Amino acid sequence: MDGWRLIQDPAMTGAENMAVDEAMLNAAEFGGLFMPTLRLYSWSSTVVSIGYLQDASPFDACGVPLVRRITGGRAILHDREITYSIIAPTDLPVFAGGISGAYSVIARRIAEALCDIGVPAVFSSEIASKRAVKSHACFYAPSRYEIMVGGKKISGSAQRRLKHAFIQHGSILLDIDAGVYNRVFGNEVLGRTACLSDFFGAGGVKDAEKAFTVNFLKRFSDVLGVCFTRDSLTENEKYLKETLLEKKYSSGSWNLHRQCGAGLPLA
Repeated sequence: MDGWRLIQDPAMTGAENMAVDEAMLNAAEFGGLFMPTLRLYSWSSTVVSIGYLQDASPFDACGVPLVRRITGGRAILHDREITYSIIAPTDLPVFAGGISGAYSVIARRIAEALCDIGVPAVFSSEIASKRAVKSHACFYAPSRYEIMVGGKKISGSAQRRLKHAFIQHGSILLDIDAGVYNRVFGNEVLGRTACLSDFFGAGGVKDAEKAFTVNFLKRFSDVLGVCFTRDSLTENEKYLKETLLEKKYSSGSWNLHRQCGAGLPLA
């Protein structure tokens, strides 16, 4: 079986979570040999993450803090969700097929784990047309290899590939604060979004989250031959994280205008 590192982090701010993800990617890209990593994490406070190239101005008045990702795509309201990131070599055989291959493999494990706990998840086979998408929200419309339940999107993801390593991170929604969601995106997006509380109720979400996580890891292990070792960031990753947090993700010049401090990689 292939050895992978499993990191299960406590809840962090949006800036901290994005700094950790980029630190792991940069360490993998520039640090030579590394072990593929699955990171599971959550958010200590509600935040909107926007795509690498996305205009921040539509969220000026939403009243929710904003952080810019290193991955593309549209905005996600991070609140009550399971969030994952996968950092792996670009030439890892299990992800053969480039961007689409990696999306497909990861999405299948998410869909399988959701089905395991009784959520009838299916793949989206659509390729979202830029002309057709009129919303700033990721969950407004599916792209290929994203997960749908009853015609609604329950999971979205984004990817960034460098020469030697790539990152894919994404969200599986547990519950939605309708008031905040409407304030950020509007009612039309809410009507296109599914979450685990639709099936288990607000009171059953915690148990559903635990069950999903167990099955998600099991699917990776059983189907892909992955053996997880629980671990934490290396000292180099910790240093990169703190540097990125201070000089990039806590900065309005990055989050609002995509301008990075001197000497910092954009990944």
